[in-house]
Amino acid sequence: MNGTWSWPLLLALSTGLGLAAGIFGDGPWDWFCWAGLGLPVVVAGYKLLGGRRPPG
Repeated sequence: MNGTWSWPLLLALSTGLGLAAGIFGDGPWDWFCWAGLGLPVVVAGYKLLGGRRPPG
């Protein structure tokens, strides 16, 4: 898989699984929901606050 699409696909999968866990599950599934929906927020915050820049 090309490096261009690997992170967006990972974040989309994380978001989709987090939403599904929040809708269909309860109890421990709530933790999966928070993790799945929190990962894109953490990655976006890291990049906005000056994370690593690609070479070039």
